[in-house]
Amino acid sequence: MSTHLSLPGPDVPTIDESRMMKEFGGAPEILVELRDLFLEHAPTLYEGIRQAAQDGDVQSVVEKAHSLKGACATYGAERLTLVCKEIEMAARNADLDTVRAYDTNLTQEYEAVLEAVGQLSLG
Repeated sequence: MSTHLSLPGPDVPTIDESRMMKEFGGAPEILVELRDLFLEHAPTLYEGIRQAAQDGDVQSVVEKAHSLKGACATYGAERLTLVCKEIEMAARNADLDTVRAYDTNLTQEYEAVLEAVGQLSLG
């Protein structure tokens, strides 16, 4: 497969905690609420992307990747946001080979974000 994956570089943080603190005024209770919402919804979206790709359901991949991308952007998870964006764009072009090629990256970034979210110092 000659698919070129456009992935974030190592200079892009898993989670930009300082951006989150600035954007949400540094209020720990807001960050805790966002964390809890992320942890509630992200697993379903992640699994949904993977299942839809396996099933060949490009519309579902588009919808779930778009939703996870938004959640990640809100939470400052830039690397996972970029991977979701690439998956969404590939699915919009009905390019399931590229969507599936991103599976390993999706999993690595998703797991890194979950770990980083769990380690956030929220007061």
